[in-house]
Amino acid sequence: MSKSFKFLIVFAVITSAVVVGIVWFGRSGKVPADGVQASLTEPSALAPEETNGSASLSERARQQASQKLSYEGLIETSGTATNLISGWEDKVDEILGSASPEADKAKQLLEIFPTLPAVGQEEVVRHLTNLLPDQDYGLMRSFLTNASMPVNVLDVLLGDVLNRPNSLKLPVLLEMARNPQHSKAAEAKDFLQLFLEQDYGSDWDKWQAGMEQWLKANPD
Repeated sequence: MSKSFKFLIVFAVITSAVVVGIVWFGRSGKVPADGVQASLTEPSALAPEETNGSASLSERARQQASQKLSYEGLIETSGTATNLISGWEDKVDEILGSASPEADKAKQLLEIFPTLPAVGQEEVVRHLTNLLPDQDYGLMRSFLTNASMPVNVLDVLLGDVLNRPNSLKLPVLLEMARNPQHSKAAEAKDFLQLFLEQDYGSDWDKWQAGMEQWLKANPD
């Protein structure tokens, strides 16, 4: 084999290797490091619809969070209000100062009673004891038999019922006395014993029978 022939073979091998390397490099799709960094940092690298979609999702999330906070705030505000009216003193003065009949004033006070604070309820029952006639006492009876009523309110109501007719007074006292959860149960029982001149202990059926018999002998 001549030297010139060997030279041609070596040249062909080297040329083929170079060509293969160029082709492989072109197909690999590699780009310079600078190009990689640019593709990650440029905003245009993201598809337009993908960018807009992310922004819309973020905006919706903020709106939903804002609506939730507003709703929870409303619930909290409503919960702490507990339906108490503001400026109740003016409302009471307005009712008492009107030209309405006393019976109507009493009914208006009864309507706002559940929305008053404890101090307001105490003041209103003092007016009610003077305004409510005996025939309408049933409208206020449930206040006295309500064990959850403030003690100061119960004191006023108990003093009032003791000045009512026997047919109103004794049944209310018995209902209070037989309720162990009522703060005035013991006092009510003492008053019953004073009127009936009997002590039936915890036998409420005997208390009921004794009261009915006493009322027949002591009509209003």
